[in-house]
Amino acid sequence: MSISKMDVAIMRRMKKARLLVNIPSERADDLCGDGGLPKAGDTVLLDQGFTFPDGKAGGLVRCVENDGRIRYEAEVYETEMDVET
Repeated sequence: MSISKMDVAIMRRMKKARLLVNIPSERADDLCGDGGLPKAGDTVLLDQGFTFPDGKAGGLVRCVENDGRIRYEAEVYETEMDVET
């Protein structure tokens, strides 16, 4: 699988969240995706959770288009997203 594209079947199984704020560009990975920047309102897929160096909870997210093309990957604080239940 190409790093710039995700399998649609995998995408359907992943949890989703909506970004509540614009994410600083320094927390977006410019090597993965087409260089889009994370902005409030984007729907993202949750990959894995972790703790930021400041001790706050966060996670790795990917914004993926319907055709599987990855727009961006970013590190996001838990408070910056609304996870779908």
